[in-house]
Amino acid sequence: MLFGYIYEIVRDNNLAEQHLINIYNYIPDHINEFGGNGQITWCQLQQLTKNYLAYSNSVKYNYQVHSTDYSKYDNRNKFLRLMTAEQKQVFCNVYYYGKTTAELSKELNKSEEFIRAALKGAFIIIKKG
Repeated sequence: MLFGYIYEIVRDNNLAEQHLINIYNYIPDHINEFGGNGQITWCQLQQLTKNYLAYSNSVKYNYQVHSTDYSKYDNRNKFLRLMTAEQKQVFCNVYYYGKTTAELSKELNKSEEFIRAALKGAFIIIKKG
């Protein structure tokens, strides 16, 4: 399941396999950071993976998805074609690059309410799909 998640982001079998290996090699030395009982939930594993991928690509917190970049994401996520430009921009920055609504609010010079509403709209499109 994690391999599929990684592959959807990187779209390269060999690269996804290498990322998966690196993530699983990281876990044993940091297992105590994940919870009181030493078990990792899917949400924790997914967040670890997001952080790892963002860090490994040197994109976290210093990259913003602009409208000219959407074509490479449309193939990764079929729902992006159904979203408005604002929803795409917010969703891609949050989902693919791990940015918070507060960070996006400052970067895009929009209110946090606007960012949250765009993200909520994006998730509604995904749920309906």
